[in-house]
Amino acid sequence: MARKRNYRRDRLGRFAGAGTKVSASAKGARRAAKTATKTGARKVATSAKNSYVQGSFSRNLVVSQGGEYKGVKVGAEFTTPKGRGVLVKGIVGYHGKPDRRLDITPSLDVEQKKLSVKARPNPNRRTSAGTKIRR
Repeated sequence: MARKRNYRRDRLGRFAGAGTKVSASAKGARRAAKTATKTGARKVATSAKNSYVQGSFSRNLVVSQGGEYKGVKVGAEFTTPKGRGVLVKGIVGYHGKPDRRLDITPSLDVEQKKLSVKARPNPNRRTSAGTKIRR
């Protein structure tokens, strides 16, 4: 008669020792991936810093009005080691209703590198438009 083996189990009834090698290698892989991610992010940040074209931000900073939109356009140029270039731009525009109360106009002082926004009463607004008298 063959004797049954008694396998060790943990407190939850699972076979003790099962999967320890797998989880240990998974921990190692996770640690290696985290380190590689940090190193890769650092390298990308350094290369992006080194690839920035000096003065391109102020060259591509424009405050203007396009049609009914008043807005700010911001951009910067980057180059690769092999001489290729990339221009990245972001545009924020504002377009209010024609009978809005305030006329908001952004302006840029390039010398001082200051962006200011002026809000004044809208000249196109009729005084009676949308006002109610409360008593």
